[in-house]
Amino acid sequence: MQILSPRLRKAVWPLSWRLGLLAWFYLLAIGPMAIAQDAPEQETTEEAAADGGDAKEDDEDEEERRKPPLEIGQLRPQFGEVVVDPGVQEGPTLALKPGHWTATVQTMQANYNDFVGRFSAEILDENQRPVALEHSRFGLRVTRGVTLVNGKERDIQGELFLPQRTEGTRLLAELVDSDTGAGVFLFQPKIERVPAYQYNIVVLAKEPAKYAFLKVTNTVRAPWEEEFAEGSQAYYQVSLLKAGATIPLPENPLTWTSVAFIVWDEVDPTRLSVAQQDALLDWLHWGGRLIVNGPDSLASLHGSFLDEYLPADDGGPRQIKTVDLEPLSTHWGARESGGAIAALSPRQSFSGIVLEKRDGSRSLAGTDNLFVTHDVGRGVIMVSAFQLAERDFINWSGFDSFLNGALFGRPRRIFSSGPYGALQADWVDHHNRRLDAHFTTPLRLFARDAQSAANTSPPKEVEVNQFGGSVEIPQMVVDRPGGVGSWDEFSPTADVARELLLVAAGVQVPGAGFIIACLALYLVVLVPVNWLIFHTIQRVEWAWIAVPIVAMLGTWAVVKQAQLDIGFVRAQTEVGVLELFGSHDRGVLSRFTAMYSSLATTYEIEFPDQEAALVLPFPANKKDPTAWEASVVFDESSSPRLEGLTVASSATRLVHAEQIQALDGPLRLGKSSRGLAQVENRSQFNIRDAVVIRRSFDRNGKPRYEGCWLGEIKAGRSAVLGMRTLIWDPKGLPFANERVTAAAGRLIPSMNVDALVKLACQFEDKHDRPATQRMETRLVGVIDEGLPGMEVAPEASQRKGATVVIAHLEYGPLAASRPDVNSPADVVTQTENDESQ
Repeated sequence: MQILSPRLRKAVWPLSWRLGLLAWFYLLAIGPMAIAQDAPEQETTEEAAADGGDAKEDDEDEEERRKPPLEIGQLRPQFGEVVVDPGVQEGPTLALKPGHWTATVQTMQANYNDFVGRFSAEILDENQRPVALEHSRFGLRVTRGVTLVNGKERDIQGELFLPQRTEGTRLLAELVDSDTGAGVFLFQPKIERVPAYQYNIVVLAKEPAKYAFLKVTNTVRAPWEEEFAEGSQAYYQVSLLKAGATIPLPENPLTWTSVAFIVWDEVDPTRLSVAQQDALLDWLHWGGRLIVNGPDSLASLHGSFLDEYLPADDGGPRQIKTVDLEPLSTHWGARESGGAIAALSPRQSFSGIVLEKRDGSRSLAGTDNLFVTHDVGRGVIMVSAFQLAERDFINWSGFDSFLNGALFGRPRRIFSSGPYGALQADWVDHHNRRLDAHFTTPLRLFARDAQSAANTSPPKEVEVNQFGGSVEIPQMVVDRPGGVGSWDEFSPTADVARELLLVAAGVQVPGAGFIIACLALYLVVLVPVNWLIFHTIQRVEWAWIAVPIVAMLGTWAVVKQAQLDIGFVRAQTEVGVLELFGSHDRGVLSRFTAMYSSLATTYEIEFPDQEAALVLPFPANKKDPTAWEASVVFDESSSPRLEGLTVASSATRLVHAEQIQALDGPLRLGKSSRGLAQVENRSQFNIRDAVVIRRSFDRNGKPRYEGCWLGEIKAGRSAVLGMRTLIWDPKGLPFANERVTAAAGRLIPSMNVDALVKLACQFEDKHDRPATQRMETRLVGVIDEGLPGMEVAPEASQRKGATVVIAHLEYGPLAASRPDVNSPADVVTQTENDESQ
């Protein structure tokens, strides 16, 4: 670039100076005007923003005003799911297991004011009419109070009961405002009956979704195919529950009878309420199986309510390599037939922990301390050394066999091909019992399950005629619709209790011939004989005076002949069963009570200071009318209470109740100061005619029996055991001579409950193979009274009762679990080969 000459620069400089000065003046003059013109636009924008904010607040207020006074979610079971079929216009379906009390939950929120109301639910038939309980004229309506604080969402918990055999098809659920009496909510879901053999697996985890794989395993799905009937449903419903600030478990353990297994993963035990902790321990002692994911949970359980039952301690981290998995892989990958199972070879080592076994614990078969278990009453708690949901582990071909046999403790299976090539699974050693609930749940309660069948038999084969005519599909034959753990008013225990009640209460229902004879005799005495007597003495007018006297004498004769010998006004007779497990200081008390009244009476039965209690009318026989006449009300608002139980004049009404009975201390095995085995009665009750019986097995699997007569063992006392061999007589009572001597020495006659004691002494159960193959030591005795905890109003002037105690003091180890005979892959391969040929 050429540099300007000095002459030219002298000419240009004054011009540039003048242009710069002019630009400066322009900015001074025009700039403020421009700024002034821009100001209104900025102000307009701010005003618009303010207006927009107000509009947003108005929209929020409008949205708030559009909210309903009450927001009410669906009524759903706490275990299981509400089934919604999009193809059905009838709305959601509520799955209920017959004969089981189902824990329910419903989310509610009041949006403007606090709300106080009452919820009620009742079973209806297809004609929208209430249905009666089995062999009873009473229906059942369950109610509870509902209190909502404005703006706070709340889960309302309750219980529902579906009888085992009922024509009910829908549930009528209603919420009523206590102030106005107006109904504010009506819900009528269709009822779906959960099959007798189907139970719940509850996954309680911080991340429950990672256990969704359980739903597709053959252990859960129970694959089967029927040629002329619909295939069976799954053995289990898998409930994936998130363990957060609150734990979604019911507090009434009597509603846990449909739960077979619980998986525990990263759950803070302090989040469980005291009632939930007690319920979980009760369920464990009854036979439940708790599976703990060790690496994430074991350390957090130390010092918790589960600590004393844990099978192992956390010994620190470890890496579990392929070589560590070889025992598990070899044992559970073994097959008697079909192809070999590939070894478990993870792509990388599993992160785990060292399990330091506690006294009395043992490793699961073939796991070499990778899974450790410990008995808790009848139940089991087990801990894993590595993650239960390890991807390589659950994808291993032998995992389903391990899940079925090791973790769930079920019998080994054999897989085959169905009529149309679908996969089928059946028990190897229990043919025709594939759908028997005894093999799908480990939980047992004596009053509900002793000597009771629970099998769902498949339909018999049907031959199609040569002309292709229509074939009637046979239905499944169900022994007990509710399966194991169901509330059965005609179980062997209930039948024995009913007979004892009717005898003890002196009630013998007269037949039709007796009634006709009494009526005829009464009419003969009242009319011709009465007239003839006073006609003979020529005082016929006195015959009218004699009429009321004859009537009273006739009434006395009928009462005497009918043997209503329990006194007038009111009387109450009770037969109870108290079942205890191990060293647990809480038992299940089943009450069977007869209430007599000489005048028509409406009774109210309450369980003060009891959160876990249930009560229903108890049928006197199977001939009771099944048509609904009235509904009793089971109110669970505070303490459980049954209202509206009517008893006619000079009649007897029976009720059946269950409650959790807390003891001052357990009834357990211990050691004396000299090291001898003894029974310690740390409860508050004296027990008479106490015997201890042990059933074990010799090398050939033949049962052998030992026993010891204790006689009376008072509260707070102990008795040393001197066991001797017994010659077992299943038809008689053990120690019969000692019983006769003890009865002769009692100053006050006691209620005879020998038939129930005999049932409590029975170990063998032809229906329950899993239970009869286990060593057990139990105590059986009698408490000469009905136990406190249940109050009947109006109170009876005459009361008597007895309670049979059955304490399961000790169990032997469960039978060793075994792997399946073959694998599903063997069936699939065989089917493919057949099709290729």
